Amino acid sequence: MTGPEARAQASAVLAAIDVENGTPAERLDRIERAIRAVSTIAAQVEDEIDRLSVLRMQESLHLLAGPAAPGVDRGVLLGLAAWDGTMYLDERFVTQPIQQLYDAPGTRHDVATLRRFRFALSEMFHQESHFLAAEGTSYADSAAAFLDPVVRLLEFGVTAAWTAKHLDEYLTGLGIAQLAPGIEQVELPVGYPAYVPAVEALTAGLGELIRQPADEVLRRLNAATPAQKWEGVTWLLLGAVVPPQHRAAAAPRVRRAMHAPLAVMATLDTSDSIEAAIQNASAGAGRAAIAAGLAEVEMFRRELATGS
Repeated sequence: MTGPEARAQASAVLAAIDVENGTPAERLDRIERAIRAVSTIAAQVEDEIDRLSVLRMQESLHLLAGPAAPGVDRGVLLGLAAWDGTMYLDERFVTQPIQQLYDAPGTRHDVATLRRFRFALSEMFHQESHFLAAEGTSYADSAAAFLDPVVRLLEFGVTAAWTAKHLDEYLTGLGIAQLAPGIEQVELPVGYPAYVPAVEALTAGLGELIRQPADEVLRRLNAATPAQKWEGVTWLLLGAVVPPQHRAAAAPRVRRAMHAPLAVMATLDTSDSIEAAIQNASAGAGRAAIAAGLAEVEMFRRELATGS
């Protein structure tokens, strides 16, 4: 199985997960079956880094499931930013490659080895980003909000997009290019085909509204907790098009309007879709969320003007 095929299948597993209905035991069983399904998909991928990009997509399921019960083996967990502030990094695929890189500084490695190094470092960067939070907020406070599929879409879409766009800066800050020459020339798959394009469309649309680069919007969202990312999307749009005295009144309506197309995307049955089609649908959902928010603002304005 190719990487794109596997990521498309794993995306369908994430979209289908039901974390709201049934007893806690039933919900946990569904989540653990989804974890196993993604592992089975990943095991069929020949390319190692494509396989790891699929396994990375399990992290939301592990957060939803919580710590495994004694004796329960959930397979490889590449990395996780746990709600209690603990960061888990897999030894075989993350910490050992990083140690190998530091043990032989300046060595010329083959492309396969450089890709393993780059992926390991990207996983560390990715998990560090999850813990970012504005002053007065806490990552752990988002555990309840995480049940919302839109919160999950934004959290993993933003973090994956930020990791992909800014990994080279992270490596430069660590002096990695000198330790592993050529590491900046190898490429990695981005993953999360249902999430990342929606985030890219959202940040582009919001950037146009606030007259800032899309990457600045992405930076602001990346620095927020999962729950605050969703609030941030809403208030960035409101701040651009609604007078300050009316923003609090308009916020719930705009939030609901923007939520709808993203919720559809986050739960869309893509089991028969290729990765490119999922990515296109995701980008469309991001654009639709911006359009829905602006349409709701226009309706709000008309009601204010007519006193209705």
